[in-house]
Amino acid sequence: MLEQGLIEIDQKNISTIKRCSEKVELSQNLSIKLRSLYFENKPKNTEREIRFFKEVKPRFYSELYFQIEVFNYYKGRPKGSMKAKKHHINFCLDKASNFISNHCEFHNYVKLASTHLDEIYFTNADFDPKLHGGMEYPSDPLFSSPADPTLSCLMAADRYLQFLKNELFTLKNPTLDPSWEFMKTLDWNGSKTELVELIYAVHASGALSGELKDAIRMLEKAFNVDLGNFYRTYTDIKYKKNPTSFLDKLKTSLSEKIKAET
Repeated sequence: MLEQGLIEIDQKNISTIKRCSEKVELSQNLSIKLRSLYFENKPKNTEREIRFFKEVKPRFYSELYFQIEVFNYYKGRPKGSMKAKKHHINFCLDKASNFISNHCEFHNYVKLASTHLDEIYFTNADFDPKLHGGMEYPSDPLFSSPADPTLSCLMAADRYLQFLKNELFTLKNPTLDPSWEFMKTLDWNGSKTELVELIYAVHASGALSGELKDAIRMLEKAFNVDLGNFYRTYTDIKYKKNPTSFLDKLKTSLSEKIKAET
C-alpha cells in the first residue's frame, strides 16, 4: 500500500513540492493506521514483537521522516546562484552525516545485521538510559521500543544522504543522468555464488537479453563486486545438492514479506 501509493503520486502531473507534500501526507496517514493496527493486534511473543519494531514499523516511519526531509529541502532550496544551492546541499549533507555519526555504534549494529541485543533494543520495554544510551528517546512510548525511533531516523538519514548526493551531482552536471553515478553506493551483501546464481537464472529465463558476460560485468559494476571466474562458479553451482538454494530463499523471503503486509 505504501509503495503503490508513492508510485501513484510520482505519476501525477504536479509540482515537485506538491508531490513531496502528498508523500508526507500518505506516509503520515499510513503510520497512524499502523499504530491503530498494533493496538488491535499486539504481538503475542517476543520474536514477533522484535520483528515489528525492527522491520515493520521503521519501514513506515523512515519513509515519513525521509519525505519530510525532502519536502523541507525543496522548500528551503535557494533560487539564486549555483554557489548558494551548493551551500544549501552541503548544509543538509552535514546535518544528516552528523546524525549518523552520533549513532555510529547502533548504525553499525543494524548494518551488520546483528541480533544479540534485539531484546534490549526492540521490545516494548521502558526506556533506560543505562541500557539504551545513545538512542533517541521515544516520543510515543506506548507504541515504541527503545531503539525503533532511532532506527527509523537512521534509515531516513541514509536515504536522504543518497538523495542529496544525487542533487549535488545534478547541480554540477546538469546534462548528465545521475542514476548510474550513484549506483556505486549499492553493495551486494550476499555471496558471489548467490549473485552468479541469480544472474544465470534471470538470463536463462529470457527476461534479460544480450550476452551473459555483459550482464555479469554490468552488475559487477552496479553492486561493487568482482565475480572473478563466474563460469567456474556456475559449474560449482550445478553440482550442489540444491543448485537453486538462493532462488528458493528469495521466493520464501518475498512470500513472507507479502504475507506480513497483507
